[in-house]
Amino acid sequence: MKTTREEVARQQKKTENRIEINGVWYVREDATTETIYHLEAEEMELIFSEECSYETDKYCFVASRIRIDGSSGEFYPDITIEFTDKRNDDRDKWKEEHWDNNNWFKGIFEGNPKSIASLDEETELCPQGKRQFKGFLNRLVEEGWLV
Repeated sequence: MKTTREEVARQQKKTENRIEINGVWYVREDATTETIYHLEAEEMELIFSEECSYETDKYCFVASRIRIDGSSGEFYPDITIEFTDKRNDDRDKWKEEHWDNNNWFKGIFEGNPKSIASLDEETELCPQGKRQFKGFLNRLVEEGWLV
């Protein structure tokens, strides 16, 4: 049986929007994806914070404080300090600690013997590191972060 040009054109037209996969014919559709312009934004409760850091070749001190919800610049009075001891050449062996005791911070700043003894017992800061930490606390007091 001979096929005419008309029959070939008709067959092509019939299969033009179809695709055959493993002997099964499917209607071809254009891929549509929702763009971000058509999506609704998800509502979120965000926590805004602020950081202050001091870093040397041996240590890093990063203080952070959280803004009070709905305020335009007021912060909760407590701060946290992330301390990193970088005295090991292997970065994977650096020690990280999180400190969040404002009374302890104030005690170190004010020279309280119990706080200083605790600093000696709980950390392995060298004398220079202790001076740097106290200087860091001093700046936090000057900036109104630690009251």
